[in-house]
Amino acid sequence: MLKVLAVLRTLFLVFIVGYTARAMPWSPIVARTFDEQYARCSDALALVIRAAWLAIAWIALETAVGWWMATRAPKVHRDLPKGGEPPFAPPPRS
Repeated sequence: MLKVLAVLRTLFLVFIVGYTARAMPWSPIVARTFDEQYARCSDALALVIRAAWLAIAWIALETAVGWWMATRAPKVHRDLPKGGEPPFAPPPRS
C-alpha cells in the first residue's frame, strides 16, 4: 500500500509541475494591446488557480488516507508466539 501511494505521489507531482509550467506565460511576444495582455494573464491565472486547487485536493486525500491507515487495526500474524522471550533478547545481566 505504501509503494502504491509513493507511485501515485510521484505521478501527481510530475503532473502538477507540468500543468503549472504550462500555465506560465512563456510567450516572448509582448502583448500589443491591454485587452490581449489581460486575456493572457486571465488564462494563465485560471490555470494556476486550478493547479492550486488540485494540489489542495491531493493533500486532503493524502491526509484522509494517512488517518485511515493510522487508525485501522494492525494485522496480527497467527504464527508469532504469544509470550516468552523475544527471539533476539540481550543476554541476562548477572
